[in-house]
Amino acid sequence: MCFFCPDTPPDKVQALGKGGLGTRGQANEHMLGHANDPHQFAIGMKHVCQAEPGCCILSGIGAPCGLTACWARKAVLEKYEQNGLDDFVCFQRYIPKCCCIDFTNQCPGGTCGLILEGCCCPIFSLSIARIHMMDRKNLRPDPCDYQLIHCSNALQCLSCIVSIVAIFVEELEEIAQIIDLIADLFTCSVAGCMGAQVHHEIKNDANGIVYVDVVEGVPINDTPGCRPLAARRHCLRDARRWRSALGRDGALSGAARRGPSEARAGPPRACAGGGPRHERAGPPRPPRAD
Repeated sequence: MCFFCPDTPPDKVQALGKGGLGTRGQANEHMLGHANDPHQFAIGMKHVCQAEPGCCILSGIGAPCGLTACWARKAVLEKYEQNGLDDFVCFQRYIPKCCCIDFTNQCPGGTCGLILEGCCCPIFSLSIARIHMMDRKNLRPDPCDYQLIHCSNALQCLSCIVSIVAIFVEELEEIAQIIDLIADLFTCSVAGCMGAQVHHEIKNDANGIVYVDVVEGVPINDTPGCRPLAARRHCLRDARRWRSALGRDGALSGAARRGPSEARAGPPRACAGGGPRHERAGPPRPPRAD
């Protein structure tokens, strides 16, 4: 289902709450602010399960109970902050004051606050750890991130709608539970990839902060006067076929006269732009008199 979701950032965040963006909308909006940052993760979300399979499984298992979030928050603070765990505040000031709670000044430098945050909001706290790392290293989101966000939102909305309908239609109760389970499993799998990506990035920075620059090139098909590689190979193959069909004196061999019509039509003209043009170079040569 993830492959059917767009891999481009949305125009704006629409997760609204009282007084503006809610907590989830605030985190997503902050991630969109990194869309044009100059650096990228050492490994993308869609490849991290191959590079760190054990960590990915353990992170997914520990995500629901908050173990992954507590580890990730502590590891990022100790690696990228000058004072380590002493610089901890609730949600790292990414969430403004909500109702009567001012999260920007809650539990500063406290291990108990980190545990409470990780256990009460396990997935959200893990996202905060990843966004915190993106801030410190100027990392832009991976294109797969947008697909995961769209897919997760779609599954959660579908689960909510079916659960509401199941209140009035008893036959849909089991279907609602299955969809809810699928949505939760998808969230845990994404959390596992997040934890593994954070682990891989910290491991990559073990001997110093390493920045991976984003390389943005022009596709070869969009370069003026440049032909795709497949088109160039096609032209070379036709040229070799024509040369092999000619004898030493420039006349067609007997095998070529009995061959396909394109061998008698002459060599293809020079390819320009998008690929080769198979046009006749002139009238076919008359057969050689034996």
